[in-house]
Amino acid sequence: MTKQATGTSGLVVGIDIGGTKIALLATDIATGEDLGSERLPTPADAGPDAMVEQIFARIRALVESTGRPPEALRALGIAVPGYVDMEQGRVIRAGNLAGWRDIPLRDIIGRELGVPAYVDNDASTAALGEKWRGAAKKMNNFVFLALGTGVGAGVVVNGRVHRGYHNGAGEVGNFMMSRRALGKDRGGHGDLELRIGGPAVQEQTQEELGEKLKIKDTFQGADQGERPLKRVASRRADYSAMTVVNITALLDPEAIIFGGGGASAGATLLEPVRMRVERELTTVPALMRSALGEDAQLHGAVFGALWQLDPDLALREELR
Repeated sequence: MTKQATGTSGLVVGIDIGGTKIALLATDIATGEDLGSERLPTPADAGPDAMVEQIFARIRALVESTGRPPEALRALGIAVPGYVDMEQGRVIRAGNLAGWRDIPLRDIIGRELGVPAYVDNDASTAALGEKWRGAAKKMNNFVFLALGTGVGAGVVVNGRVHRGYHNGAGEVGNFMMSRRALGKDRGGHGDLELRIGGPAVQEQTQEELGEKLKIKDTFQGADQGERPLKRVASRRADYSAMTVVNITALLDPEAIIFGGGGASAGATLLEPVRMRVERELTTVPALMRSALGEDAQLHGAVFGALWQLDPDLALREELR
């Protein structure tokens, strides 16, 4: 695939690489219309080379499915979990993905597909999506709290994504939630992640019920009065509230937006969290569910791809 001449013709593809699934979204540059999408399980243990080759094949197939020629692809935006150097387009270390260390992903894409690419942390990308097309359109100071396989946060301060000196800002999955957790071997996972991340919640339902449930089903069961699931939900609400208090004490954001698959419970999660937080803080940020749901990262990745082409393209009001 080769890059087209500049202008508003063609399409971009946003990609969200998650711990359990990879999602792709093709969007028309001129109109902002979503032309097609795809989801597939993440081959998390395949290693970066095999996974990237699989993603390239899916990109080509997705472009073909839109009825456009291969050269219609103008840019890519990719959201990756973990530490990412956005300026260099390099994945420093991707959480929950085997072998993803020091991967020059933007350069690999340029060599293989001949198009520019935006590469960023998934929670930061989700925050961009919410700012562009979601709940944070009119906000300049907010946090996107991503509850998925892992736990992360996209931090927006004064209208700009804050990434930190080591590109590690927002790695709230590393929050220490107990003195007893200090110095423990957690297999490369953060203490908070091991308490409220997707696999952790499933393990808790396994202990309580003898079976693993999806997070949404866990909270629905808790809402219906199932006592074992109420214990799981209450514990998760406790740690989520502690996370909100910690974030608020440091950043004082206008809002904390809950997103990712782990936020699918909606009010069943947010209301207990809000009640707990209000007991601890005199000033409470707005707590809300993502307007874009599990697609927040995809929309942020599309925005990033447009930005790589031309910031004026990304900022057109008709695309918002």
